[in-house]
Amino acid sequence: MNEILAGGHMNVVERAGDTVLRNGGPWTPTVHRYLDYLALAGVDWVPSPRGIEGERERLSFMEGEVPIYPLPGWVWQEQVLQDGARYLRQLHDASIGFALDDAVWQSRSKVPAEVICHNDFSPHNLVFQNGELIGAIDFDMCSPGPRLWDIAYFATRAVPLTAVTPENAPGMDQARHRVRLILEAYGSETSWNDVLRLAIIRLHDLAVLSREKAVELNKPELSLHAEDYLRDAEFLGTIRD
Repeated sequence: MNEILAGGHMNVVERAGDTVLRNGGPWTPTVHRYLDYLALAGVDWVPSPRGIEGERERLSFMEGEVPIYPLPGWVWQEQVLQDGARYLRQLHDASIGFALDDAVWQSRSKVPAEVICHNDFSPHNLVFQNGELIGAIDFDMCSPGPRLWDIAYFATRAVPLTAVTPENAPGMDQARHRVRLILEAYGSETSWNDVLRLAIIRLHDLAVLSREKAVELNKPELSLHAEDYLRDAEFLGTIRD
């Protein structure tokens, strides 16, 4: 019997042996082609496509712990920020050269289309073993965009940059330092203000997506996330230089 995996709000994920089954869509062949491309580019810490079965996709299962909300205290360690940023840089660099002919994406492309963005690179989509980052999952929302789009969202979730600090998480008095750790580990000269600017835009984008998915999936509770995203966006606007 397949095991339903915890944590999915917008998809149903089942484990079947050493594979997982997820709902797919018109974008799935592009995402599978992209995952194969990453493997050719030397990224061996992402799921491997195993096929498309009707409206479901099959991917390799990545053994490890994927944190779910409320996030455990160890997720807030500075090493997670730095390792996450390095993994994100490797992911972005490996995407350069991916052919966009006939590509179909679930998320809109953004400018400048420097790399293929994960679009949800955050602790709840990272895989850990004994607290050490070993991979990333959930690439179904990926699409072309600027590097900063992913960097800023990772900072939003992992610093965290939120109006209400989660339990056991570092306070906003450490936010600038923690954002700097991400930027230095990634190798970006982006400023604090630029990170906040993109984070605010990304949060508004997520609010729209949450409301759309609430209707599409008949899950009214998803619209509650939209209010949280907008609250966080408003807060970040007050702390910009």
